[in-house]
Amino acid sequence: MAPRKKLLKACGSSDEPHECNGICEQAQLYGIESVCKCVKDNEDLESILYSHGLFDYIYLSAHGNSEGFASEDEKVNMSWQKLAMLLCQSKCMNEDSILMLSCCRGGLMEVAYDIFLTCQQICYVLGPRQSLTSVDMHICFGIFLYNMEMRRIDPVVACEKIKLATDQRFSCYDREEESISLQNYNEMHYGYEYDSTNQ
Repeated sequence: MAPRKKLLKACGSSDEPHECNGICEQAQLYGIESVCKCVKDNEDLESILYSHGLFDYIYLSAHGNSEGFASEDEKVNMSWQKLAMLLCQSKCMNEDSILMLSCCRGGLMEVAYDIFLTCQQICYVLGPRQSLTSVDMHICFGIFLYNMEMRRIDPVVACEKIKLATDQRFSCYDREEESISLQNYNEMHYGYEYDSTNQ
């Protein structure tokens, strides 16, 4: 069975729907079932996560920073930890699923680590390390999807292809590879030992 992709549009700017629709259509070219939603507020996001089954990709498009993400009108406004908690509680992600953050600074280490520490079910977090336009996001995530689905490349290597093609800095964090760094980060920021077996 082909993997399915969930795409959430958190309405960050006027050109964002074009970016999200483009990613949806590209996914369909690869045989991925796409569920495209425009999120109205935090409660709507929670409802979407609980009501659309299991997915291999979740693509979140919004304004973002190291603390969290929001829509332009801030009706969607959530910390990364709260998002990770919702993803865990809703059990909407398949094994080896990838969280694709089409948000400025979504590829920062601290963003990925806060998500990993909150939800053990998330295996990969991918995003840009700098501020980008919707056009940039569309092209860069498109390159990633192509390498994942058509060339069957490992997610971390598929992410490296983005920089080779566009000179844009993206990062893909693999929970398994980051386990030692996660423990150090957790002890430094939260003061307790990270338990990688805690589900």
